Amino acid sequence: MLIVIEPHVEATRQRLLADLQLRTFVDVNLQIPKVYCGTGEVRLIILGQDPTVLSEKGRRKIRTVLNLDRGGSLKTYLAKLCSGLGIQLEENVYATNLLKNFFVVQPTKIADKSVLRRFAEAWLPVLATELAPYESVPVITLGEPVLALIINAGSSPFVKAYWDYRAHEEAGRPGHFSHLTASQNRLGRDIFPFPHQPSMRQPFYSATIDHYLDYVRDEISRKRLWR
Repeated sequence: MLIVIEPHVEATRQRLLADLQLRTFVDVNLQIPKVYCGTGEVRLIILGQDPTVLSEKGRRKIRTVLNLDRGGSLKTYLAKLCSGLGIQLEENVYATNLLKNFFVVQPTKIADKSVLRRFAEAWLPVLATELAPYESVPVITLGEPVLALIINAGSSPFVKAYWDYRAHEEAGRPGHFSHLTASQNRLGRDIFPFPHQPSMRQPFYSATIDHYLDYVRDEISRKRLWR
Protein backbone atom coordinates (compact mmCIF):
# COMPACT_ATOMS: atom_id res chain seq x y z
CA MET A 1 0.00 0.00 0.00
CA LEU A 2 1.41 3.34 -1.07
CA ILE A 3 0.19 6.61 0.37
CA VAL A 4 0.57 9.93 -1.38
CA ILE A 5 3.43 11.78 0.32
CA GLU A 6 4.32 14.26 -2.42
CA PRO A 7 2.42 17.16 -0.79
CA HIS A 8 4.24 16.52 2.51
CA VAL A 9 7.58 16.32 0.71
CA GLU A 10 7.06 19.52 -1.22
CA ALA A 11 5.77 21.42 1.82
CA THR A 12 8.85 20.37 3.81
CA ARG A 13 11.15 21.27 0.93
CA GLN A 14 9.62 24.75 0.77
CA ARG A 15 10.04 25.24 4.53
CA LEU A 16 13.71 24.33 4.23
CA LEU A 17 14.18 26.71 1.34
CA ALA A 18 12.54 29.47 3.36
CA ASP A 19 15.22 29.08 6.02
CA LEU A 20 18.01 31.33 4.78
CA GLN A 21 20.74 29.30 6.48
CA LEU A 22 19.53 25.83 5.51
CA ARG A 23 18.76 26.96 1.96
CA THR A 24 22.47 27.41 1.29
CA PHE A 25 22.98 23.65 1.70
CA VAL A 26 20.17 22.58 -0.66
CA ASP A 27 20.70 22.00 -4.38
CA VAL A 28 17.61 23.88 -5.53
CA ASN A 29 18.06 22.80 -9.14
CA LEU A 30 17.32 19.12 -8.55
CA GLN A 31 14.02 17.40 -7.94
CA ILE A 32 13.63 14.99 -5.04
CA PRO A 33 14.01 11.37 -6.28
CA LYS A 34 11.05 9.03 -6.34
CA VAL A 35 10.80 6.28 -3.75
CA TYR A 36 11.26 2.69 -4.85
CA CYS A 37 8.51 0.16 -4.22
CA GLY A 38 8.49 -3.45 -5.34
CA THR A 39 5.67 -5.10 -7.22
CA GLY A 40 4.53 -7.37 -4.40
CA GLU A 41 4.07 -7.36 -0.64
CA VAL A 42 6.48 -4.99 1.13
CA ARG A 43 8.49 -7.07 3.60
CA LEU A 44 11.56 -4.88 4.03
CA ILE A 45 12.24 -1.15 4.19
CA ILE A 46 15.67 0.06 3.08
CA LEU A 47 16.58 3.47 4.46
CA GLY A 48 19.37 5.66 3.12
CA GLN A 49 20.42 9.05 4.41
CA ASP A 50 20.05 11.28 1.34
CA PRO A 51 20.39 11.14 -2.46
CA THR A 52 23.54 13.27 -2.77
CA VAL A 53 26.58 11.82 -4.54
CA LEU A 54 30.00 13.41 -4.98
CA SER A 55 29.70 14.19 -8.67
CA GLU A 56 27.32 17.06 -9.45
CA LYS A 57 26.85 15.59 -12.92
CA GLY A 58 26.03 12.23 -11.36
CA ARG A 59 23.39 13.79 -9.12
CA ARG A 60 21.45 14.96 -12.15
CA LYS A 61 21.02 11.37 -13.30
CA ILE A 62 19.38 10.21 -10.07
CA ARG A 63 15.65 9.79 -10.52
CA THR A 64 14.87 7.05 -7.98
CA VAL A 65 16.08 6.47 -4.43
CA LEU A 66 19.38 4.53 -4.34
CA ASN A 67 19.33 4.41 -8.14
CA LEU A 68 17.15 1.31 -7.93
CA ASP A 69 15.64 2.01 -11.32
CA ARG A 70 19.05 1.23 -12.81
CA GLY A 71 21.69 -1.48 -12.50
CA GLY A 72 24.95 -1.07 -10.65
CA SER A 73 27.00 -2.27 -7.70
CA LEU A 74 24.61 -0.82 -5.10
CA LYS A 75 21.60 -2.56 -6.59
CA THR A 76 23.58 -5.82 -6.77
CA TYR A 77 24.52 -5.43 -3.10
CA LEU A 78 20.94 -4.78 -2.02
CA ALA A 79 19.70 -7.72 -4.09
CA LYS A 80 22.20 -9.91 -2.22
CA LEU A 81 20.89 -8.68 1.13
CA CYS A 82 17.34 -9.45 0.09
CA SER A 83 18.31 -12.90 -1.18
CA GLY A 84 19.97 -13.61 2.18
CA LEU A 85 16.67 -12.81 3.86
CA GLY A 86 14.65 -14.96 1.49
CA ILE A 87 12.92 -12.11 -0.35
CA GLN A 88 13.26 -10.35 -3.70
CA LEU A 89 14.38 -6.75 -4.20
CA GLU A 90 12.08 -6.28 -7.17
CA GLU A 91 9.04 -7.54 -5.26
CA ASN A 92 9.36 -7.01 -1.52
CA VAL A 93 11.29 -3.78 -0.87
CA TYR A 94 10.30 -0.22 -0.15
CA ALA A 95 13.35 2.07 -0.35
CA THR A 96 13.50 5.70 0.69
CA ASN A 97 15.79 8.34 2.21
CA LEU A 98 15.55 10.07 5.56
CA LEU A 99 16.69 13.38 4.07
CA LYS A 100 14.86 13.76 0.79
CA ASN A 101 16.65 16.77 -0.69
CA PHE A 102 19.93 16.90 -2.59
CA PHE A 103 22.72 18.84 -0.93
CA VAL A 104 25.22 21.04 -2.76
CA VAL A 105 28.03 18.96 -1.20
CA GLN A 106 28.11 15.50 0.32
CA PRO A 107 26.73 15.75 3.88
CA THR A 108 29.94 14.20 5.25
CA LYS A 109 31.68 17.40 4.14
CA ILE A 110 29.34 19.64 6.17
CA ALA A 111 31.44 20.55 9.19
CA ASP A 112 28.57 21.70 11.41
CA LYS A 113 26.69 18.45 12.15
CA SER A 114 23.88 20.39 13.81
CA VAL A 115 22.85 21.37 10.28
CA LEU A 116 22.08 17.76 9.41
CA ARG A 117 20.14 17.34 12.64
CA ARG A 118 17.99 20.31 11.66
CA PHE A 119 17.31 18.72 8.29
CA ALA A 120 16.45 15.47 10.05
CA GLU A 121 13.98 17.25 12.35
CA ALA A 122 12.23 18.58 9.26
CA TRP A 123 12.11 15.27 7.40
CA LEU A 124 11.39 12.79 10.21
CA PRO A 125 7.65 13.56 10.37
CA VAL A 126 7.43 13.03 6.60
CA LEU A 127 9.21 9.71 6.93
CA ALA A 128 6.89 8.63 9.74
CA THR A 129 3.86 9.35 7.55
CA GLU A 130 5.50 7.59 4.62
CA LEU A 131 6.20 4.40 6.55
CA ALA A 132 2.91 4.29 8.46
CA PRO A 133 1.29 1.76 6.08
CA TYR A 134 4.15 -0.67 6.82
CA GLU A 135 3.82 -0.66 10.59
CA SER A 136 5.40 -4.06 11.30
CA VAL A 137 7.91 -4.12 8.44
CA PRO A 138 11.56 -4.24 9.57
CA VAL A 139 14.03 -1.59 8.44
CA ILE A 140 17.63 -1.89 7.37
CA THR A 141 19.75 1.25 7.30
CA LEU A 142 22.67 1.87 4.97
CA GLY A 143 25.75 3.44 6.51
CA GLU A 144 26.50 5.16 9.78
CA PRO A 145 25.51 8.79 9.05
CA VAL A 146 21.82 7.89 8.88
CA LEU A 147 22.13 5.94 12.15
CA ALA A 148 23.44 9.02 13.93
CA LEU A 149 20.30 10.93 12.95
CA ILE A 150 17.71 8.38 14.08
CA ILE A 151 19.11 6.79 17.25
CA ASN A 152 17.92 7.70 20.71
CA ALA A 153 20.41 8.69 23.40
CA GLY A 154 22.55 5.82 24.57
CA SER A 155 22.51 3.88 21.30
CA SER A 156 25.58 3.47 19.11
CA PRO A 157 25.89 5.16 15.70
CA PHE A 158 28.45 2.53 14.60
CA VAL A 159 27.40 -0.47 12.50
CA LYS A 160 30.27 -2.54 13.90
CA ALA A 161 28.80 -2.25 17.39
CA TYR A 162 25.70 -4.19 16.27
CA TRP A 163 27.83 -6.70 14.37
CA ASP A 164 30.00 -7.24 17.49
CA TYR A 165 33.32 -6.28 15.96
CA ARG A 166 35.08 -6.75 19.32
CA ALA A 167 34.31 -10.48 19.40
CA HIS A 168 35.59 -10.81 15.85
CA GLU A 169 38.85 -9.07 16.74
CA GLU A 170 39.37 -10.87 20.06
CA ALA A 171 38.19 -14.36 19.19
CA GLY A 172 38.15 -14.43 15.40
CA ARG A 173 34.49 -15.44 15.30
CA PRO A 174 31.04 -13.88 14.98
CA GLY A 175 29.89 -12.49 18.30
CA HIS A 176 26.53 -11.63 19.79
CA PHE A 177 24.70 -9.61 17.18
CA SER A 178 22.15 -6.94 18.00
CA HIS A 179 19.96 -4.29 16.41
CA LEU A 180 18.05 -1.16 17.31
CA THR A 181 14.78 -2.01 18.98
CA ALA A 182 11.74 0.22 18.69
CA SER A 183 12.56 2.01 21.94
CA GLN A 184 16.10 2.81 20.79
CA ASN A 185 15.31 4.83 17.69
CA ARG A 186 13.13 7.68 16.54
CA LEU A 187 11.21 5.59 14.03
CA GLY A 188 9.84 3.34 16.76
CA ARG A 189 10.46 0.07 14.93
CA ASP A 190 13.08 -2.66 14.60
CA ILE A 191 16.10 -1.39 12.67
CA PHE A 192 19.00 -3.54 11.49
CA PRO A 193 22.12 -1.51 10.65
CA PHE A 194 24.13 -2.42 7.55
CA PRO A 195 27.21 -0.82 6.04
CA HIS A 196 26.85 1.06 2.79
CA GLN A 197 28.05 -0.85 -0.23
CA PRO A 198 31.57 0.69 -0.49
CA SER A 199 32.34 -0.44 3.07
CA MET A 200 31.93 -4.06 2.03
CA ARG A 201 35.53 -3.90 0.87
CA GLN A 202 36.51 -4.12 4.54
CA PRO A 203 37.41 -7.73 5.46
CA PHE A 204 35.33 -7.67 8.64
CA TYR A 205 32.11 -6.85 6.82
CA SER A 206 32.68 -9.29 3.98
CA ALA A 207 33.44 -12.07 6.49
CA THR A 208 30.49 -11.30 8.74
CA ILE A 209 27.61 -10.26 6.49
CA ASP A 210 26.17 -13.74 5.95
CA HIS A 211 26.17 -14.37 9.71
CA TYR A 212 24.41 -11.06 10.36
CA LEU A 213 21.83 -11.83 7.68
CA ASP A 214 21.13 -15.12 9.48
CA TYR A 215 20.63 -13.12 12.68
CA VAL A 216 18.24 -10.69 10.98
CA ARG A 217 16.24 -13.55 9.50
CA ASP A 218 16.02 -15.27 12.90
CA GLU A 219 14.88 -12.05 14.60
CA ILE A 220 12.21 -11.46 11.97
CA SER A 221 10.94 -14.99 12.56
CA ARG A 222 11.16 -14.76 16.35
CA LYS A 223 9.27 -11.47 16.48
CA ARG A 224 6.86 -12.60 13.77
CA LEU A 225 7.46 -9.46 11.77
CA TRP A 226 6.54 -11.46 8.65
CA ARG A 227 3.32 -13.36 8.82
